[in-house]
Amino acid sequence: MTEAGWGGPRRVIVEVRWAKVPVRKAVIEAGGKLRVGQSERADLVVPADRTMSALHCEIGWDGERCSVVARSSQGGTFLNGERVEQGELKNGDWIRVGGTVLSVYFEGATPPRAESGIRGDGTDRFTPVQADALAALQAEPGGLFAVLDATRTLRVIEVLRESVEEYRSLYEGIQGEALAMQAPYLVRLPRGARLLEQTVLEGWGKGWGVYLTSRRPFDEVRTQLRRLLMVRNDQSGRQMYFRFYDPQMLRLFLPTCALRQREQIFGEIEGFLVEGRDGEVVRLKAREAPALLTRALVREPEDMGLDE
Repeated sequence: MTEAGWGGPRRVIVEVRWAKVPVRKAVIEAGGKLRVGQSERADLVVPADRTMSALHCEIGWDGERCSVVARSSQGGTFLNGERVEQGELKNGDWIRVGGTVLSVYFEGATPPRAESGIRGDGTDRFTPVQADALAALQAEPGGLFAVLDATRTLRVIEVLRESVEEYRSLYEGIQGEALAMQAPYLVRLPRGARLLEQTVLEGWGKGWGVYLTSRRPFDEVRTQLRRLLMVRNDQSGRQMYFRFYDPQMLRLFLPTCALRQREQIFGEIEGFLVEGRDGEVVRLKAREAPALLTRALVREPEDMGLDE
């Protein structure tokens, strides 16, 4: 079994929680600083916030302590609702600068829940099935993404917020904000991403979501997946939610689709990779029968609901 660990210093993630124009997030390496402001002189720029100063505040991370320092008196800098000139930041704290709210997270700071049996201290080891799954996912030549389901466990939200990787809910608008704790989230997993190891260690075999490959940019992949959230019932004509990010649902549903339906579902997605009933990695493609990438505790395809 392979050991799962960080393999490097933790980083700090600064995420825009509310702003007139959405801004993704910024990452601070150990020993680094992040200047936040309304002008291009800042590192994290929020140009639409006219109540923010050109350089409003600075967040620093020395690898052990994180701090915020106000760089302008205009409008103030507020830490957890209290105006400060400087202050120490803890994981999950929030800062308001102008009309923008920032959340601060320390990479991988929150340990897994005790009932998971995982310690999260760098000594955990992958099971043989997980190790095979990780190797198969890491070997994918195209761009790797995952869609993770927050309804499975709140741990999904913790893991995403405390990761440096790009992620975003598939839901939009005010309703999307209200359903943030139950939403499916698209996350990009570049080669070498710590998050891939973490999602396999904690979520593989527990139905956390599905993986997929595509060479298209993040926003285009998200647009394609958002089209799959609602489907029409052929008998009633009613629109229904389609939980395509449930690995069991996708694994059993796709083989029943006609080729044209599959092509509409896949679009520019090259393939889905999902966990089989016993933890195998099953690849699903638009024009091919399901294929097993790993063979731990292999069953015959017809026993897995994969026969055409």
